[in-house]
Amino acid sequence: MRITFFTFFVLLIISCRNNSATDRNISEDYSSQFFDIDLQKGFNNKQTIPLSTIASDVEYIVLETREECMVRPVVRYYFTDSLIFIKNFDHILKFSRNGKFIERIGTSGRGPGEIDLVRNLSLLPDQKMLVVQKNYQRELLFFSFTGKLIKALDYEPHIENFKVLPDGNFLTYESGASGTEDVMFCIMNENWDTLSTIRNYAKWTPVPSSIQIMIGYPVFEPFYFSQNKHHLKSMYNDTVYEISSEKIEPEYFINLGKHKLPDELRPERLGVSQLQKFRDNGHNYYFAQVFEASNTIFIGAFNYGESESSKYLIYNKFKKECTLLTDFGNKSTGFVNDWDGCIDFWPIGQINDNQVFMPITPLQFKELLSDKTVENNEVKYPESKNRLLNLISSTDETDNPILMVVTLKQD
Repeated sequence: MRITFFTFFVLLIISCRNNSATDRNISEDYSSQFFDIDLQKGFNNKQTIPLSTIASDVEYIVLETREECMVRPVVRYYFTDSLIFIKNFDHILKFSRNGKFIERIGTSGRGPGEIDLVRNLSLLPDQKMLVVQKNYQRELLFFSFTGKLIKALDYEPHIENFKVLPDGNFLTYESGASGTEDVMFCIMNENWDTLSTIRNYAKWTPVPSSIQIMIGYPVFEPFYFSQNKHHLKSMYNDTVYEISSEKIEPEYFINLGKHKLPDELRPERLGVSQLQKFRDNGHNYYFAQVFEASNTIFIGAFNYGESESSKYLIYNKFKKECTLLTDFGNKSTGFVNDWDGCIDFWPIGQINDNQVFMPITPLQFKELLSDKTVENNEVKYPESKNRLLNLISSTDETDNPILMVVTLKQD
């Protein structure tokens, strides 16, 4: 079994938190706008969609390569109108929108104002501020866009993921890995008063003082921002929520059907002694990673056991249709790249409501172009292909990623 995007940790559970969900303001009311996306039906609705049918423009941003700004293999990208920030393990890299390296933000370490690990990053463009959630010391570090440390703020040790919102409120996320969490998502104000929560219904009672598996999925991101709203999804709960007027509201549901991992097979719940059950059955199930741009919801369905079986789907919010993207060989790779004939396009996130992006390493480019059949691919814009070939020829295999940015057509 190949698990390329799973990370396992072994953790000694030494205590349980006894937080009662009954004294939280929990809202589960479904609005009239709530809708389902039937992923099982989408798996059967296969289409080969050329990139040129959804794109009005394609550009490549070459991130400058220098010793002090090498991008690690697993990172996250954050965009403003003029800047690109990269969460790069224990510091932040800052580039211009044309890829020129500007500076490194944050000092590595465990001392005051230093970063051992960027657990999460909040981007606040209007305030021109970045907020780093540290890992070892439960602390939030507030930096200006120029890298100046503005302030540090302690937070509760049990909180797994922190997102600082533009209005000054805090959004927290707990994946439920220990089995004892009462809530998945919570909004708190600056005084740590609870404003809204979403309950965790997948609790279980762990064996006291037992060794328990904690599993991480680097590809999974619980937050995205679209249409001027923050949206959130838990790892194992397939309802997607949005924040409206300081309240967390259900927005839509990803219905995995028979492909949803049963709670009793979750590796954290099985523990070390029974983990083989997960290994034997994981290939039958998927988890969903979502974000949206324009009128499209992009859904990555990632297989728990076989990474090559992952599927890429889009949901048209106007047509209410879910489609599995396949290439001409019936493999799900994303949008077939007829623009410049290079790598098929599947975005990992949005830049704004009209642009999405995908990082590509120079090695990926060179491996693809070593295939002589690619040279003969028919493309809609030969001049774009020539520019891309010249760009790739000027890069080294070990250089920083190149960001492929697609501007979506407006309906």
